[in-house]
Amino acid sequence: MNILKTTLLLFLLSIGIKGYSQEYQQQTGPFDSNRPDGQAPLGILTDQVRGKGQWMIAYSYLNLMNSGNQSAISNISNDAAFQNYAAVPQTMMMQSHQLTVMYGFSDRLTFMAQGSYNFNSMTLNMDPTLETQQATGAASPPSSISSSSSGLGDTKITALYKIIDIKPARLIAGFGLSIPTGSIEQKTNNVAGDTVKSSYVMQNGTGSVSIMPSVTYLGQNDYVSWGIVLNANIQTGSNTEGYEWGNQYKANVWLAYKFSPNMSVSLRAEGSTTGPIRGYDTGIASLSANDPTANTINYGGNVIYGYAGLNFYVPSGPLKNFRVALEYGMPVYQNLNGTQMTQTMSLNAGIRYSF
Repeated sequence: MNILKTTLLLFLLSIGIKGYSQEYQQQTGPFDSNRPDGQAPLGILTDQVRGKGQWMIAYSYLNLMNSGNQSAISNISNDAAFQNYAAVPQTMMMQSHQLTVMYGFSDRLTFMAQGSYNFNSMTLNMDPTLETQQATGAASPPSSISSSSSGLGDTKITALYKIIDIKPARLIAGFGLSIPTGSIEQKTNNVAGDTVKSSYVMQNGTGSVSIMPSVTYLGQNDYVSWGIVLNANIQTGSNTEGYEWGNQYKANVWLAYKFSPNMSVSLRAEGSTTGPIRGYDTGIASLSANDPTANTINYGGNVIYGYAGLNFYVPSGPLKNFRVALEYGMPVYQNLNGTQMTQTMSLNAGIRYSF
C-alpha cells in the first residue's frame, strides 16, 4: 500500500510540475547547471544528470552524531532506561567516506555508482546498581564500555533519466539498487571481555538488496533555485542472518540563493519515515535484554531534519567545474520507535569535479 501511494504521489507531482514549467518557461532563461546553485545541496544526488559523454567524480565526508536517549517524542533518563536494560548507549558517531562516479550515457540518461567506507563508534553506560548486586569477592562490571566497527558499506548503483527539461525546470526519474557489499558480521567485546556480535546499528551493511526509486524536480530563476525530491529505499527480503531493515521513505525540499558566480547558500528540509527491523539475528538477539540497540523494536520512526548549506563553484580557469560544498543539519522533530539514541547533528563536506 505504501508503494502504491508513493507511485500515485509521484505521478501527480510530475503532472503538476509539467504544467508549472510550461506556464513559466517564458519568464526566465534555460535551466543552468553551471552556477553555484546549479546543483542540489550536498545531501542530494538524484539531480545529477550529465550530458552525453560527461563525467563527474565526487568525494564527501559525512558525520552523524547521536547523544542521549528518547522514546517516541520524549527524552528519557539513564535511570528510566535502566529499568529495562543493563546497558544504555550514551553517544554514537557514524562517519562515512563516500566516493561517487557518474557518467552521461546520453543527454537524458546518467548512470551513478557510489561506494563508502564507514567508521562507527558507541559508548554505553552500565547500570550502577549491578555493582551492588555482585557477590562478595566478585569483580564489579565497568561503569561504561565502548564499541567500534569499520569497513566497506553497501554499494549503490543508480540510473537517472531526465524526463522534462523545459525552461526553467527539470524533472528527473531515478531507479537504483543497493548492493549488500557491507559486512553484517562485525563483532565487539562485551562486559565480561567475551567476543560477541555487534548490534544492528554497528554493522557496516544491511545484508540485503534494496531498490531505490526517486523523482526530482529542479527549478530556478536568475538568483534563486529550488527543488523537491521524493525517494524510497525498499528492502527486497531478509539477509543471510534472518532479518531485514525497515523500508524508508523520504521527502526533501530546498531553496538556494546565488550571491555571486562563485558562491551560493541553501536551506533544506528533509522528512523521513522508517519501518522497524523485521526478523532478527540470533547472535544479536541474545543481547536484546541488556542493550537496546540489540533489540529490533528499537529501530525506525519519523524524523524531520533542517539543513543549511554553503556552495562554491569555479566557473572558469584551470579548475573549471570544480565544486566545494558544506551542509550542516539538526533534527527539528523526532518520533522514534521504542528506546533509541537521540539524533543531534549531521555534517557533510564534499568536493565535486565535472569534465
